[in-house]
Amino acid sequence: MKKSGFILIAVLITALLVGLVMTMGGCGKEEKKAVEEIEEGGTFNYCLTADPVSLDPAQLQESQGIEVGKQIFDGLMDNDPKTMELVPAMAESYEVNDDATVFTFHLKKGVKFHNGRECTAQDFVYSWNRVCDPATASEVAYHMSPIKGFKEFNEDKTATSLAGVKALDDYTLEVTLEYPYADFVYHTAHPVFSPIPKEVVEQYGSENFSEHPVGTGPFKFVSWTHEQQIVVEKFADYYGANKPHLDKVVFKIYQDDETAYQDFKAGTLHDAQIPQGQFEAAAAEYGERAIFKPMLGIYYYGFNMNVAPWKDNKALRQAFNYAVDRETLCNVVMEGQRVPATGIVPPGIPGYQAGAMEYTYDPEKAKALLEEAGYPNGQGLPELTLGYNTGVGHDTIAQFIQSNLKDVGVSFKIEGYEWGTYLDLIQGEQITFFRLGWLADYPIMDNFLYPLFYSENAGVDNMTQYKNPEVDELLLKARSTPDEDERIELYRKAEKLILEDAPIIPLMFYKTSRVYSDKVGGYIRTPDDLTPLELVYFKKAATTE
Repeated sequence: MKKSGFILIAVLITALLVGLVMTMGGCGKEEKKAVEEIEEGGTFNYCLTADPVSLDPAQLQESQGIEVGKQIFDGLMDNDPKTMELVPAMAESYEVNDDATVFTFHLKKGVKFHNGRECTAQDFVYSWNRVCDPATASEVAYHMSPIKGFKEFNEDKTATSLAGVKALDDYTLEVTLEYPYADFVYHTAHPVFSPIPKEVVEQYGSENFSEHPVGTGPFKFVSWTHEQQIVVEKFADYYGANKPHLDKVVFKIYQDDETAYQDFKAGTLHDAQIPQGQFEAAAAEYGERAIFKPMLGIYYYGFNMNVAPWKDNKALRQAFNYAVDRETLCNVVMEGQRVPATGIVPPGIPGYQAGAMEYTYDPEKAKALLEEAGYPNGQGLPELTLGYNTGVGHDTIAQFIQSNLKDVGVSFKIEGYEWGTYLDLIQGEQITFFRLGWLADYPIMDNFLYPLFYSENAGVDNMTQYKNPEVDELLLKARSTPDEDERIELYRKAEKLILEDAPIIPLMFYKTSRVYSDKVGGYIRTPDDLTPLELVYFKKAATTE
């Protein structure tokens, strides 16, 4: 998934695996070497836990779509798969002016789309304008909101293009922002910034491009059988230093992780999500091939702030926060493979503040707040239903939280939905108490606070419909503050205000819980829970020489 930034890593992996030597003989005997070699080619069967919403960069809003999209599309920049440091992808280099309002990107020459045509700066201009065009109705256009002219084009509809995006020549892209924003370059690693060929969009129609996606990534699209599988194959003319070893990747789509895990055990899949309740057993059985490591993400429950009983009742929302036993949830229910949330921004993000929120497990405090909210011992509350997406263990977590709330007098039902339907129902405000997670698009505090809590993102990623002018002001001021320390302090203040308002119940910080086959090498899991499949290969049978 991470492409040109993998040059050094790929070299190291190759050196370690191809050149690995193990002494086999004793004193006075000829040494023998066990050599593990890369088997070029083959088909990797990858576990996908839901059918993606879209494969159009303009609509890549959730992890399943991004997992596939990052194989098909590249952008200007990328993140190192281990450190998340920013590295060049299609950009050869870039410059920023003194006040961080103008970014000039110099593109690599000879980069080809999967249809064989060279990609130029004009393709970026077209693609970014398409994302921001109101007719596209992109759910992730807000990533481009700092660009000059975004509001006039996307929101006010008084302009017909982005004033701040210009192709100075075929290989030079100039981006002008509305305000100083040094972190903008991190945005360009998100797949919504990926270039796509205008002629393909026009051939199939903009609304159908998702079914025929064409990009510049290491794998090109072959087919999509909805609810079953997506097939991509190696792009022979890929520009990146890490050419794919695999001939093909088949993303097998599952509705539940238990079925996927059984298929992995049977050898049908080459990797899988480890189901809840089987973490310890998987670690014992698969050793290092069972991957458990922190991710840049948060798992939370949200309240729709537009409707009763959540609207205008902070005490009620806070009561729910105090009623939740995060320690037992993470250490017992999740077998120690999640971290109790201490705020919104997870560890690993610069600016993370331990203990950002005051909510601890305190049933008595929860009861007192319920009384303050007008619902003593939960009496008088309307019938509540918690919604979640089915298939990946969210029901077990919901049942635990249901028990926690029952202990303070609050009852609610739980109901599961298919992923795509579930998102539509939340955005349509038909589900008003819900489970969601958020994984970093880029490793900065802004990515956890601006999308989820800025007022103008209400109904997009701000699913709680949260609106607080003071928080908005802090977020916008932080974005335009060049000094990193000052910028982080503003984000920290915003985070604390949001937590005080309690539009969500932060539950856990994620960990990866994935397992892969002993037949493959080069498999890693990034901090944003992706696997760069151009690094993955099948092993040749071990030989000695």
